[in-house]
Amino acid sequence: MKAKQSLFRRWKKRSSNYLIRVLGPGLFRLLAWTWKIRYVNRDEIESRASKDAGPVISFWHQHIPAGIGTHIGYPARVVVSLHRDGEMISHIATRLGFKTVRGSTSKGGSKVVREVLDGSFGLDALCITPDGPRGPRFSVAPGVAFLAAQTKRVVVLTGFAASKYWQAKSWDRMIIPKPFSKVVVVYSDQLGAPPDAVSNAGPEQEQFLKNLRAGMDECEARAKQEIRDWSTQ
Repeated sequence: MKAKQSLFRRWKKRSSNYLIRVLGPGLFRLLAWTWKIRYVNRDEIESRASKDAGPVISFWHQHIPAGIGTHIGYPARVVVSLHRDGEMISHIATRLGFKTVRGSTSKGGSKVVREVLDGSFGLDALCITPDGPRGPRFSVAPGVAFLAAQTKRVVVLTGFAASKYWQAKSWDRMIIPKPFSKVVVVYSDQLGAPPDAVSNAGPEQEQFLKNLRAGMDECEARAKQEIRDWSTQ
């Protein structure tokens, strides 16, 4: 009996993964199309699109759905983890028109830097989750500092909020805005390209990561306030 149950669970998981791969991108595009989106301080990333290189855009792992859905069509490379879950995210992001690069702040970081420095990315922004792929939630791994310092790109932080959403029970408590919900995206002022010293462990890196975490918290708080204000209008 246990063998049959185990076989059924494996079949169910494989079937679910197959359906997500086939139907997921189209359904997600349709979902995102229904959102009412408000961007705050958007010129902080738009101003980089016509310059030498796009910014490093940082957002929390729980906001991957909102981050992708609100930036369809924006020239960006999504840094996706090498873990198994990253394969699904990479597939959906690619089907939605994004380019992806496999790596993370914990593994494959140097690979991402090499691909950026060889010039193949052009002006594309780099989207990264500093607490991915395994958390803890809202933590900031040093890999994001290494990536920004080595590629000489400015950093733009983001915050997201939705009026109605589903929330998973996963480690990151992933949030998916519901159909026809209001979604706010807040961008920070550019932090500037960090100096080389930020690449390595030490007081410079520690201060950079502290500033990054504080900036992310400010963007999140402002996004939530914008949603509250918008909902009362």
